[in-house]
Amino acid sequence: MAIVFALMTAIAYGLDNFLIRKGLIHTPYPIVAAFITLTINFSFFVILSLIFIPFEFLKLNLIYLFIIAGILAPGFARLLSYKGLEILGMSITTPIINAESLFSVTMALFFLNEPINFSIVTGILGVMGGLVLLGYEIGQKNERDISKRFRYRYLFYPITASLFYGISVFFRKLGLNTLSSPILGATLTSGTSWCILTIVLTTSGNMKRLVQVKKRSFIYFIFGGCATCIAWLSFFHALNIGKVVIVTPIATSYSLFTLFLSYLLLRDMERMSLKIIVSTILIVGGIVLLSLVK
Repeated sequence: MAIVFALMTAIAYGLDNFLIRKGLIHTPYPIVAAFITLTINFSFFVILSLIFIPFEFLKLNLIYLFIIAGILAPGFARLLSYKGLEILGMSITTPIINAESLFSVTMALFFLNEPINFSIVTGILGVMGGLVLLGYEIGQKNERDISKRFRYRYLFYPITASLFYGISVFFRKLGLNTLSSPILGATLTSGTSWCILTIVLTTSGNMKRLVQVKKRSFIYFIFGGCATCIAWLSFFHALNIGKVVIVTPIATSYSLFTLFLSYLLLRDMERMSLKIIVSTILIVGGIVLLSLVK
């Protein structure tokens, strides 16, 4: 069942990315789009928590791991990834961030003592290799202006973002091991990230851009937020009943679903390149291998 929830996560995230990309065409403010979607997420999970979660669960010794996870990602990780996209462009930033599962899987192996075998290793490498290749190809197709003043120190932004995303998953799993409540975990993680993003928007002067969002974009952002609610709920359920080494690579394969949604609904790809075909085979093959693990 964890595999099903992980696949639901990937599909929902893929739909979210597709909708946000559509919305950003008319309102090119990514941080504002992130704030709107995260507001929807937080509001949705607060309502679920009020209905289903006992108040005695709200003890710091039970929930602090989810708060740490929210600070890391999407909190600071999202801000770092935006900075990486701004300075380095998609072709460099996207493949690095797509390797986020490397960090969560590594920590799960060392600190959670999750089992590993040849099928799991092959499946993880297949998914990760396909995601990195896919991210590079998408970035090359969409890159408009790769900075000519590239410095290796700028890699700090996407690498740290990827690290934070991966570590956040590890802390979410630790939190679920302590308190088996996917709804409360999603509420606290999204709430912490929402607070961070609100502070950043306010201090950077970007809050005023909320009133500049076009109606058409706002609709896409709303539906994107709804898709993310499904993704978060599915991912926390997958982590709650499954292993990090299996769930995370599958859940982070959403780039593939975004790509094919764009192709089917927008026809914005001129052709299926060899790199895209190879990355698809690697990702699908990796998911199949991970799904067969008992």
